[in-house]
Amino acid sequence: MYEVYFNLSERPFSSVPRIDHYHPASVIDSARNTLTRCVERAEGVALVIGPSGTGKSLLCQVLGQQFKKTYQMGLLAGAHLDTRRALLQAILYELGQAYRGMDEGELRLALVDYVTLNEACRNGIVLIVDEAQHLPLRLLDEIRSLTNLMRGMQPAVRLVLAGNAALEERFASPKLDSFSQRISARCYLEAFQRHETEAYLHARIRACGGEGAEIFPQVTCQMIHRATDGVPRLINQLCDHVLLLGFAAGIQRIEPVHVEEAWADLQQLPTPWNVPAASTQASDSLIEFGGLDDEPLETASLASTTLQSLRIAAATRFDGPEVVGEVAAGEDEQLREIQQLLADVQAEFLPIAAAQPEVELVFETPHPFREEFAEEEPINDRFAALSPPLVVGEPMPATAGRDAVATATAGPVNPTLPMPHGRTVPWADSVETLEPQIAVGDARTALFARSVVPPPRKEFGRLFATMRRGL
Repeated sequence: MYEVYFNLSERPFSSVPRIDHYHPASVIDSARNTLTRCVERAEGVALVIGPSGTGKSLLCQVLGQQFKKTYQMGLLAGAHLDTRRALLQAILYELGQAYRGMDEGELRLALVDYVTLNEACRNGIVLIVDEAQHLPLRLLDEIRSLTNLMRGMQPAVRLVLAGNAALEERFASPKLDSFSQRISARCYLEAFQRHETEAYLHARIRACGGEGAEIFPQVTCQMIHRATDGVPRLINQLCDHVLLLGFAAGIQRIEPVHVEEAWADLQQLPTPWNVPAASTQASDSLIEFGGLDDEPLETASLASTTLQSLRIAAATRFDGPEVVGEVAAGEDEQLREIQQLLADVQAEFLPIAAAQPEVELVFETPHPFREEFAEEEPINDRFAALSPPLVVGEPMPATAGRDAVATATAGPVNPTLPMPHGRTVPWADSVETLEPQIAVGDARTALFARSVVPPPRKEFGRLFATMRRGL
């Protein structure tokens, strides 16, 4: 829109990274040389760390263009990868290989086969991952495993990772200790200095066929650097907008006031340089004491509580001993309140992990020989001692009589008692004294007469079994 008005062949300040817009500033060009050496000598993994807008994506594209003729290139954006299958598919797509209709294992085997055996990949591949701070740990570990592939005596995969400061913090995790040991170069990008901002603006205008010093004089370049802090992305955004406003106003030379107008139009906020100089000097030389009106409620309460405690101490000192006990109780209460307020304020500034201790769950397998077993409880059979076992064919002792047993109680009694070999023992009809007569063969042995206390029904079987064994 404004290119013809300023005699330019194209827009000098693009909103997206472009390789032809690369400006070899001191920091970014030093990083490019370090990464080039690291890749060519196969020294290991290289990191590019920098804030947003300092040219990480542009540097990745420059490296990709530089190594394109020597190595097979794979340039990935880590923000869109969340599974191993997606990562392997993206790598195969960048290498121009088939990636559809295969599961994770087949994709991994296809990549390993191409990197280690294919003649088109004789020198290996250079894998550059931009925005690598978004990669999960499992994908970082998958990329680490690719660096173990060898072709001949050289590594088959040469890796460059680019991201912000969060990427470097992730490598401090013990889970990535093996990956961190493979890092051989760390490059840090920074914003432009004042003279670099001016050189960048003039270089971009000259690349598009214009005169940089005529459109952006030195004082204007200083104002642009002050507004953007030298961040290349913000410089491109501000300069493109100020040229558009200059075209709309019919201005050929951009002045600092035009930069202020464009910056205010973009940010929709008052610019920091609009504060009068007199008020700035007065504020710099003025020292204020006391609390602010908008201080937190807890701080104000703490101050009022402390003041009240001082008043109570003064009253204790000057009002006499009759109020000492009451004031002392009040001081204890105030002290507890102060301690509670201090604890609350401290808890707000502590991290969440520090405020609540971690709970470690320990599952201990019990030892099989340490289990407690219930002790056996002996059971006394009160019917086993009523009489000795009966032996068939032997007479019972004469001392055994009716007084040897207890008197029988009421209850139904079977008329006969089954014996071995089909024999039975007749019982008398009397309930008080029962006199059984046992007949074995031709001899008749008279058993001693006794009275029996009938047991409960459930123990009849045990009693009969005992008598059968004895008889």
